[in-house]
Order: sequence, then structure tokens, then C-alpha cells
Amino acid sequence: MAYSLTVKKINKYFGSFQALKDISFTVEGGKFVTLLGPSGCGKTTLLRTIAGFLEPEDGEIYFGDRLMNDVPPNKRNTAMCFQSYALFPHKNVYENIAFGLRMRKIDKEEQQRRIAEAIDMVNLIGLEKRMPYELSGGQQQRVALARSIVVRPDILLFDEPLSNLDAKLREKVRVDIRRIQQTLGITTVYVTHDQAEALAISDVIIAMNKGSIIQMTDPRDIYDRPDSRFVADFIGSSNLCDGLILSREQDELVCDTCYGRLHVEIEKGQFEGIKKLSLCIRPEDVEVLGYAREGADTKGLKNILFGKVEHSVYMGSSRDVYLSVNGSTMRVSVPKQQYYEDGSEICLYAAPKRIHAMMTEGER
Repeated sequence: MAYSLTVKKINKYFGSFQALKDISFTVEGGKFVTLLGPSGCGKTTLLRTIAGFLEPEDGEIYFGDRLMNDVPPNKRNTAMCFQSYALFPHKNVYENIAFGLRMRKIDKEEQQRRIAEAIDMVNLIGLEKRMPYELSGGQQQRVALARSIVVRPDILLFDEPLSNLDAKLREKVRVDIRRIQQTLGITTVYVTHDQAEALAISDVIIAMNKGSIIQMTDPRDIYDRPDSRFVADFIGSSNLCDGLILSREQDELVCDTCYGRLHVEIEKGQFEGIKKLSLCIRPEDVEVLGYAREGADTKGLKNILFGKVEHSVYMGSSRDVYLSVNGSTMRVSVPKQQYYEDGSEICLYAAPKRIHAMMTEGER
């Protein structure tokens, strides 16, 4: 049975500094939740509070229906993978993985069965007798992962486990972590500041800033429908601007922005009584119709903009083009084969349904 995780009104102080501010959320059993935010936002403090390494000033933590506040860390049946791997340098792979089972006095035959299963699951067969210094960073992280899952924790915790690995290896190991978590069905809390990592492996993302939860939802929703400028700016690339509402219909607003007049699709009745909004336009959601001098066919489309190319950046799988649109910079992502000369003017289309409207910080 996978345990749910419930955090209720947790506050944590270090002296006069409040690191966690009234944190509350519930994670369904077996789900993979990621705490995402910039350095100093409180995500590691929250993780360590869940593990029992830190004691909150007030609030409650539940594993399933069991209140954990007074349960010491070694009795909580959690397992944590650290950024530094934290392997015993004098023990080989097998002994490192076996350590937690021996501490729990698990039957020897059961130990052997679980260790063999974990080694197979993390693809370390044949490396059982190697010492940590004989392993690559990715292999060491797999040992740490095997050591964590072999004890069958109620909650599996990760504190930026991949930050020491190179980009290519990081992608591979995060796929392994997600595969193993789904296979075992363990409720997992994962800390990272890497937005791509969070989007790739999570069931739920909790975006944090300055000790508070800013938004909690699934990866697609947090990317396509961020509810604040902070989330829109921190997760992925965005063209952010303010929009003064000039007129409204049932499902569309007309806004005056730094880029010009934009039509924005909304839900019926949304933003009633609001005069000003924040708008988010993702670079990949802006379509380049061609050079302005060639008279691009706009087909009666709304939100036609003209931009002067300032420079472009080759990204490998795509190309980022930076333009001056009405005197403000806009970033547009295009296929890598498309190249536009610096100084040329091009025609752009921003579909009303792909512009996301949010309350401004003052209105929230």
C-alpha cells in the first residue's frame, strides 16, 4: 500500500528568519511530487522537515493517517537520496546497498533477495564488488537509489540527486528514477531547481518561492496555465507583459500591451471587474509567417505583429530569434532550418488561445 503524504500549516524558523510559511498540501499515495523553486525558496528545508531532520515550530505531517511530528527520523521509514550520494567509501556496492537492511535486522535470505532485485532494477549487475571510487557519478547515484528502495520506504525523498551529473547523464538517470518509482509505486518527494527535470518526471509540481507555495498542479497545467508571473518566468521561457483591458466579449479580451493590441482568449466570465492583467506568450507559440517585405498572407488573423530581428541563437533542435516588436524584445522559437537575417523585419502571429492571461501581483 502506498502512503499518502499530508502537510498541514507547517512553519519553520531559523532565528528570526521564516524559512517555511504556512505550508499545506496533500500528495496521493504512489504519486511523484517535485518541489521546484530557486535557491533559498525553502524546498530542501521542507524536504528535511518531512524526513524529520528538522522540527517545525507548528503544523502537522501525516504519512497516511499517522501523525509523524513526534516520530524520530530513524522511525519514519523514509529513505533519502542526497546530492552527494553519501556512500560509505570503505564498503563495496553490495555492502552499501545491504546496510539499511542489516540495520533493520532483516532476515539474511530476504536481504539477498531484495538486494539482487534492487541491483537488477538499477542496472548494476556485475558491479557488486566494486568500491565507490571505482564507479562513475551515474553509477554511484544508482547505488544510492538502490540503497534507498531496498528498504521499502513509505516515502522516498530526493534532495537534488542529479545536480553533480553532466546534462546527458542527468537525463538518463532521471528516466531510471521515474521508471523505478512507477514500478514500485512509492510516494516520492523530489527537490530540484531544474525546470526541465521537474516537467519530465513529475505527477505533481509544487512551485515554491520565499518559503511559500506559489502553485501546485500537474506539469502540463503549470507550464500552459501558470497562475503568476513568477511561475511563468521560472518554468520555461516566456514573453511576459502587462495588458490593459480595452474591451471584452464573453470569451475574449482585447488588451493594450507593449507589443501592441492583442486579443486574448479566456473562459466565459473570467477576470470580471479586472482592468489590468499579466500576459504570458511562450516562444514556441508565436508563429513566423515570413518576411514583412514579401507581404505575408495574414488570412484575416488577429494578433498580427511585426518584429525586427535583433539576433538569433542556434539551439540544436531549434533556433531562438530575438526581435524588437513595437520597441520591446520578444523571443520566438522556430525550426532550426529557418534563418532570418539580423535587421530584417518579419511578420508574426500570436494565436489568442495560446496567450495565457494571469492576475497581476497587485490584483492577486
